[in-house]
Amino acid sequence: MYRLTGSVGQGGRNTHDDVLLVQKQLNKNAHIASTIGAVPETGIMDEATLRAILSFQRTVVRLGSPDGRVDPHGRTWRTLLGDQPQATNVAFVQLSGENGNFYLYEPQDRVWGTPSTIQSIKNVAEVLRPHGFEIGIGDISFQQGGRMAPHGSHRRGTDVDVRPVRADGRRAPVTITDPNYSHERTKLLVEALRADPNLKLILFNDSKMPGVRPWEGHHNHLHVRFEE
Repeated sequence: MYRLTGSVGQGGRNTHDDVLLVQKQLNKNAHIASTIGAVPETGIMDEATLRAILSFQRTVVRLGSPDGRVDPHGRTWRTLLGDQPQATNVAFVQLSGENGNFYLYEPQDRVWGTPSTIQSIKNVAEVLRPHGFEIGIGDISFQQGGRMAPHGSHRRGTDVDVRPVRADGRRAPVTITDPNYSHERTKLLVEALRADPNLKLILFNDSKMPGVRPWEGHHNHLHVRFEE
């Protein structure tokens, strides 16, 4: 298991193996906050790693006064590992799959989100209603946040997995290389998401899709992050 033997960052011991562990976890979490960016996994404590730690503490851990240090049992390290929920100031609400232009393809204990995120999902589904297809909603967060395997994110109630849209309308998985994948319908979905004022980013590997960012493993779902 990932275990630090000493502090990493500003004023830390900064041993090679500990720094390397932190760098690897920062890179695993880079998609959570675009300001983190990828850092070289060298085991050397440098300015890029310090900036990434500060950015993670500021935007994900939500520390009022980031100290630039990752302690072995501290909040920053627990959040990097997913053992500590990312900071949020609101109670999560559960998305219901009933009476909406969407369906759930994961258990209901995995579809809790912030009120703004849940409302954004419903708004997007309503916008798409005239087009005659449903959208499939997957993992969001647990009721209390925290680690949701196998994800590195989905802890703050603002990350939502959404299936690409199928041409045949079935409630079933589809990848961008599947003949049943509908680029045009998925484009309508992306456009509706991008029009929502709460949207932050979309990770998806259809290279012909405007407004999305490629990310490893996102050929069979869109990872949608909302601001709040």
